[in-house]
Amino acid sequence: MKVARYIAIGAAAVGAMALVSVEANAAKCVKVSGEGTGLTPEIAQALATDGVNISIANYGGKGKGKVAMKCDSMPVMTTCKATQKACK
Repeated sequence: MKVARYIAIGAAAVGAMALVSVEANAAKCVKVSGEGTGLTPEIAQALATDGVNISIANYGGKGKGKVAMKCDSMPVMTTCKATQKACK
C-alpha cells in the first residue's frame, strides 16, 4: 500500500510541473501546457489538466477554448500533455 501511495505522490509531483510556452499575440494570449504521468490514462489526463490549470493561474489569465490532450501509453505508465490558450 505504501508503494502505491509513493507512486501516486510521485506522479502528482510530475504532473504539477507545468510548462508555459510563450506564444504571445496582440490580445495578450499565450499557449499554456501541462504534463502528467500516471498508472492509468485517466490519472495522467487529470494530472495534465491540473498542470494546465496551474499554468493559467500562474499566468493570471483565463482559459479560452477547449483543452487539447495528447497521450502516449508506455508499458507501465501513461504520459499526457494538455494544452490550452490563456488570455488576460
